[in-house]
Amino acid sequence: MSLAGGPVIESPQPERTANPTHKPAFRWAHFAWGLCSNLPTQFRVLHAFSAPAFLASVRADPALPFRYLNRNYLVRQITVAQRARSLLHHYRRIRALLPNQTLRQILNPGFTVYETCRDADLFRVTLGLSRDGYWEGELSLHLYVNGVPVYVLSFSIVPGSIAGVLADEILLVARVQGVKGCESQIRLATKSLLDVAPPALLVAGLQGVAATLGIQSMAGTCAILQSSYRQELSSEFQEAYDDFFVTLGATKNSAGFFCAPLPLEEKPLLLIPKGHKIRARKKREFKRQVADSVAQSLLKIG
Repeated sequence: MSLAGGPVIESPQPERTANPTHKPAFRWAHFAWGLCSNLPTQFRVLHAFSAPAFLASVRADPALPFRYLNRNYLVRQITVAQRARSLLHHYRRIRALLPNQTLRQILNPGFTVYETCRDADLFRVTLGLSRDGYWEGELSLHLYVNGVPVYVLSFSIVPGSIAGVLADEILLVARVQGVKGCESQIRLATKSLLDVAPPALLVAGLQGVAATLGIQSMAGTCAILQSSYRQELSSEFQEAYDDFFVTLGATKNSAGFFCAPLPLEEKPLLLIPKGHKIRARKKREFKRQVADSVAQSLLKIG
């Protein structure tokens, strides 16, 4: 179903799939085989997660150092070696780039990085560790409407080569989805926030994260590489991913990722039809305010 904020897709968690091979015994056998086949890599991962900054997160989620063994980690069709590189790169970089106090906040389920009240309705964006069973990005930006989570954008800091990008590192956006059953709140958010739809709002927040971390490129997964992709919902996934990234000005590369520089380039106002320029300026200013709020929130913690 198409909304002002984009389609709402209910993504099945990998362990809930109807595939008969996904039984507990099979999963454990697959896990054991993957672990034994990648012992040197696993030792490096465990060493990285032994840092004091990550111990609480590992205690809360013991599967965290083993996520890369899951075929649905991040995106489809990347190798186990690429998944491991992505996991290691992300946690090594956030440890290097962020002060310990900021890390402690980020590694919680979420802290507020933007908040506004419009006509008695409260809209809040949080940033935190992805903990909801979806492994499509280590960090998530959530939009809350009056305390209810209605939209999520998940991402990781990965080497550019993972997405076929000529950059040392990028923000890889692997999940942009609305929460099923929250269609009315999504419409309310879009209407109240200057017609800036929730996914665009969260991308503005992502730009604030990128500015703080000094990352200048992003890549978004195409629909068929999204780990929760289902053929019967192909049009919804197409709209939520491919079409959305195109509206951001991203271009698809040969590896199947939509790539764009950060901050995103804006369409020249001269090319915007008369009568729409004032509205476009207001929307751009609002998104800049969101990005600045996210960046300032991260800096203040440190």
